[in-house]
Amino acid sequence: MIKKQIFSKRSFTWLLLTFALLLGSPQLCRATDAAFANLPVTEIVVLGNQKVTKDTITDKMQTKRGDQLSLETLNQDLKDLYSLGFFDNLMINLKTVGEGVEVALIVVEKPTISAIVIKGNDKVKRKELLKEITLHTFSILNDEKLLESLEKMKAFYREKGFYSVRIKTKTTKAGKNRAQVIFIVDEGPKCYIKKINFNGNDNFSSWSLRRKLQTKTYSFFLSWITDAGILNQAQLENDAKIIKSFYLSEGYVKVRVSQPKITLDENRKWIYVDFNVEEGEVFTMGKVEVVDPESAPEVTDSLVMILKGRSGETFSNLNLQSDIETLSTYFADRGHAFVDIDPQTKIDSEKRQIDVSYHINQGTKFLFGRINIAGNTKTRDKVIRRELRFAEGDLFSASALKRSRERINNTQFFAEADIQTIQNDDETMDVNINVVEGSTGTFSIGLGYSTVDSIIAVANISQQNWLGKGLDATFNIELSGSRQFYNIGLTDPYFLDMDMNAGFNVYNEDYEYDAYDTMQQGFRFSFGKPIDEYTSWSAGYRWEKVKVYNISNTASDYIQDESGTTTTSQVYLSVSRDKRDNYLFPTRGYKLKGTVVFAGGPLGFDNNFYKFILEGHKFYPFKWESAFHLWGRVGYADGYSGQDLPLYERFYVGGLKTVRGFDFGEAGPEDSNGDVIGGTKEVILSAEWIFPLIKNMGLRGVIFYDAGKAFDDNESLSFDLRHSVGFGVRWKSPMGPLRVEWGFNLSPEDDEEDSVWDFSIGTFF
Repeated sequence: MIKKQIFSKRSFTWLLLTFALLLGSPQLCRATDAAFANLPVTEIVVLGNQKVTKDTITDKMQTKRGDQLSLETLNQDLKDLYSLGFFDNLMINLKTVGEGVEVALIVVEKPTISAIVIKGNDKVKRKELLKEITLHTFSILNDEKLLESLEKMKAFYREKGFYSVRIKTKTTKAGKNRAQVIFIVDEGPKCYIKKINFNGNDNFSSWSLRRKLQTKTYSFFLSWITDAGILNQAQLENDAKIIKSFYLSEGYVKVRVSQPKITLDENRKWIYVDFNVEEGEVFTMGKVEVVDPESAPEVTDSLVMILKGRSGETFSNLNLQSDIETLSTYFADRGHAFVDIDPQTKIDSEKRQIDVSYHINQGTKFLFGRINIAGNTKTRDKVIRRELRFAEGDLFSASALKRSRERINNTQFFAEADIQTIQNDDETMDVNINVVEGSTGTFSIGLGYSTVDSIIAVANISQQNWLGKGLDATFNIELSGSRQFYNIGLTDPYFLDMDMNAGFNVYNEDYEYDAYDTMQQGFRFSFGKPIDEYTSWSAGYRWEKVKVYNISNTASDYIQDESGTTTTSQVYLSVSRDKRDNYLFPTRGYKLKGTVVFAGGPLGFDNNFYKFILEGHKFYPFKWESAFHLWGRVGYADGYSGQDLPLYERFYVGGLKTVRGFDFGEAGPEDSNGDVIGGTKEVILSAEWIFPLIKNMGLRGVIFYDAGKAFDDNESLSFDLRHSVGFGVRWKSPMGPLRVEWGFNLSPEDDEEDSVWDFSIGTFF
């Protein structure tokens, strides 16, 4: 029988609280355990809580009112409540009430944080540090969060380059059950990586290994504008994986790369990083086979032939990953959306060979199910569907999905385009296409400046997706000191819903050159059709009337002879192959285009000439979402039937779209007066590095090297070219793709500028 209570409830509560304050860990009164076990819980009482609500406490407990009391569960409740971090101490008291037991939980809460003080932060602002930590004023002081905040503050300092930072914490009382948290910071000097060393690298130089690292040493020039030399712990750990992956790609399958050792000099300014490498020996590929119970032997043998990893060659983990992807794509293009490729390797240490066996589990074969399109509030469904390389009911193909995504993005109608697949129970794969409509129409009026055209007034109305049908309609006016241009045009990429494009333009252009003026009026129409997925042809007709007038009295006889009005009737044929991954900002792939132009003869009118032009672009991806772009163009033109090539049809090399750093036509023939007259042949070569500046704005920078020249009738094509270097920016602006670039002539002649800058609005490539 429980002894009768001799204290009032209030006095009993405060006595228990006093005992609780003296205890060092959560306690459970166990003097009469046997008396309370299995009794029903009639009430749960919480005493001592001021900030933490009773519901917060009781919700955390497994013991509930009406349950039979379990002392094991009650002990676990005590541990769970203590783990919340809200309490300095907890105690449970039990007493019988009628036929049951009352559970009294006495808590001693941790103090509330009244203020967070940071001392010694001279180089980092207080508000930046407060954003990093998890402690906040008016919250309960939690030891785990205090330690977490300390580590986050240290990590933030190290990201800023203060690797030697030292931070201490202390808490002080600030009134009844309140505390002040103080962070004492010793920032130290900003630290930079002085040197990265490699030990044990017998077969590869330290210089070649350092080039592969993301972590870089301090540079007097680069460290002012980049993070070169700043130690990033996560990046450094990943660099160890990069070095190991490199060795594996070279056949060193037993290579070991230690975690980098970091050493700080006595002045706490310079950091030294050491990688220890155990290279091991080079292994070659032994037997390579594809094992697939569902494929015929001739099929698996043919698959081995398309793999990069070949028997007898040096083993490479990169080739291994590439071959897994090749096999996955092969089967995924034949309906097996979830094919499993298991590469099993067998290492022969004595022969230093690795046998690789690719075990195939084809899985279920799928068909494309429903194609659902969402988000196209303006663009019609058929405009999107015609870009797809699959249809409902077709055999599933991963390559068709990938190519469809590229084609939808290349329309440039959408700010975002996402394709997702959903597996159904009937062995079909639904495709959900979600797009976000982009800005395809522009109306702009503006002013600009060009070194060629001086002040330029521009009015432009264009709609790349007119009526939501994918029609490209445009109306342009450009007025400048030397040029007046008017153009209206319309292009339908799927003329009459056929896989054929058709378009027309009507234009008028007046241009003032140094020695003469021209007025060109005409129209052109064109049509084209794909040959295969990446290759197409196009043909067109142009009729143009050109007037050469206002010829200078000092102009050469050649220019004087061009005076008057002539009419040209011409046709052209182009064949192009375009495998760029993106038409506006490509990072990989290539584009080749060849064009033949024929004017006059059976087409009639005044001018008889022909042209051949071959142009190529190649893109190589590089770090930081940048790309290298190599391109070149060669052209040849001449008149026939006793006629010369007209002055306005010649090749003019020099300017933004040929060789930058030169004025229009300056890198080509000139007459006796120094006026440019163009050439009948041209060679242009260029190398560019294109890199992002502000990604969310579509702003990119470019550094370039150009070489090129136009050659006259009496000159042969050669590589005796003019050269320039420069830089610029490219922006997908509301007015269209915008280029602003500055070129520097590497060998300016007496009448040439050292540098020329220019801009244009239109297609980049």
